[in-house]
Parts: sequence; C-alpha cells; structure tokens
Amino acid sequence: MQIRCGTFNLYQFAEPPFKWYEPGNKYSDAEWLMKKEWIKEQILKMKCDVIGFQEVFSSAILKSLVEELGFIHFETVETPVTDIDNPLVFIKPVVAIASKYPIISVNPVKVPDSIMEEIPVNADFKFSRIPIKATIHIDGSGDIIFYVSHLKSKNPAVRDLHLNPDDALDNKILATLRARSIGHVISLLQRGAEAAVLYHEISETLHTHKEVPVILLGDLNDDEHSIPIEALTNRERLLKINGKPIDDDEQKIVYNYKLYDAFDLAPNQSGQKRLPTHYYKKLGNVFDYIFVSNVLNGKNEQHLGRVSAYKVLDHHLKCDDIENKTQSDHAQVVATIEFKENIK
Repeated sequence: MQIRCGTFNLYQFAEPPFKWYEPGNKYSDAEWLMKKEWIKEQILKMKCDVIGFQEVFSSAILKSLVEELGFIHFETVETPVTDIDNPLVFIKPVVAIASKYPIISVNPVKVPDSIMEEIPVNADFKFSRIPIKATIHIDGSGDIIFYVSHLKSKNPAVRDLHLNPDDALDNKILATLRARSIGHVISLLQRGAEAAVLYHEISETLHTHKEVPVILLGDLNDDEHSIPIEALTNRERLLKINGKPIDDDEQKIVYNYKLYDAFDLAPNQSGQKRLPTHYYKKLGNVFDYIFVSNVLNGKNEQHLGRVSAYKVLDHHLKCDDIENKTQSDHAQVVATIEFKENIK
C-alpha cells in the first residue's frame, strides 16, 4: 500500500472582513472566492491523504473546505490571535493538519524546561507557531506519527525605533541598519531554537516508538544547508561519542535518530535539480520540506517503507500573472510513501 502526504503554506488564509498584520491587508469577496477555489484545485492536484497547512487564520473555514474534498479529520492545537486593539486584525496564524484517515491523537509540541537551560534564549521562549504532533491510523495497517511545523521566518525581528526627528539622516540610517542587523540574529536564534526543540521532541518519539514511522511536514523558512535544518535533521555524520570512534554497527543506532529529506530518498534517475518552493525578488529558495524517519529510508535494511516519489507543485509561482494573495507564495511539496507490507 502507499500514502501521499504534503505540505501547503496557504499564504494568509484569513476570511474577510478579517485582515492580517495590518488593517490594509485583506481580501475582497471576489479575491477570497478565487483563493478558496484555487486552494481546492491545488489540493486535488496534490492527491494527498494527509496535508500539513501553514499560515492558517480562519481555521473553521479551512476545515469546511477540506472536508468537501474528503479530508474528514482536521485538527489544530492553538487559536489564531487577533490584535488586542483591533479584533479584526490577525497577528498570529496557526498550523493545521487534515487527513482522510482517522487522527487518533493530537497534541501541541511543548517546550521542555530541560532543553531551555541549554539554549541561549529568554526564559519565556515559545514557538512562533506551535507545531502539531498527530498520530494517524492507516486503515488496517497501523499508525504513523506526523508533525506539522512553521518555523520563524527570516524577516528581521526589529523592535520599534524611537529616533530623534532632529537627528541627522546619517545617524538615523546608522541606527536603523544596526537594529536590522540585530534583528536578523534574533530571528535566526528564534528559528534555530525552534528547530532544536522540535528535534528534541521528535527524537524522544523516535526513542520510545522505534518501529512507528515519523513524518514531518513543514515550512521551515531556511535552506537545506542551514544551521536550523541541521539542528532539526542531524544530517552531519556522528564520528565519536565521548572521544571514542563509532563502528559501523553502532552507526545503525545513530541513523535511527536522524530525519531524512524526502527529496534525497526519492528515486531521481534523471538527476533533476531540486526545485525552489519560494521566491523572493526572483531568487529561489527551498523552504518547504517533508522529512521522514529511518524506518522510511529505503537504505535501511529493516525499513518498513520508502519514499517512492517526490513532487513540487510550482506552476503558479512562475507561469502565471496572478498575484500571490489569491493563490500562494509557496510551492506545495508532496511525497509518496510506499510500504513493504502492513505497518507494524
């Protein structure tokens, strides 16, 4: 048997009259209808059984939309936040998961006190968007544990500057650039800490549920060779423990605690280069990922399944003149998982 799973950043899914972040960011009724219809069409093209969504503000509307397409199981783990001074302006979205198979448990990923003592962030650290952990039962076969995540963006976290209007322009520019420099580092620290905390949670699941497949669906807002992605996947080879080299048999244990990129595992006989999933000023980046645990790694002799296909739906990013707000500024990523036999 096989299942298809995907990740879909919806781009500010906020039903009018709601706005996002600023009072001027809103959809007309016609734009909203166009956006919903495009999302439906895109989901049908994805042909998925499970989808993780990002940038969800109007979660009840999304729930109804996906139910029409056969995704009768839908969950979030937090509520979108609106501006305290303007309840029609959303300031914090959530992630969501939709499935054609039963979701038998769902939980927010929590930040453990133990790990926060080791990461140089504020004591009140929290996820910018709380990830979802969901166990989904595949009919007559078994369970798969899914995570859905949306890590902090690369936008610099610049605090409001109180510049003296009488200062020289040169001084104002200098203060602004310094603040932006610090803001980039603050965003990187937040995103990196989120990745480390998420790995801590996922690795605990890998430790306690060794034969249960784990799949992460996410907009991770960083490229594949970045520090946050390394913190999340532990891709780098572990050579020593406490100064002692690790032999080949011991490496097999190490592999069980890594996450593997579906793009790397999928057959690619044509040698196709990785497609960007997001563009900024015409520069392509890979921000959207599907990662799987070692039991879905075909190179693992004891694998239960493997990634048999990987697809990026990016036509809307480069082949039409329709603005992002009525579609999405991200490509959708889909992976097909083919199982050897019934999941244990």
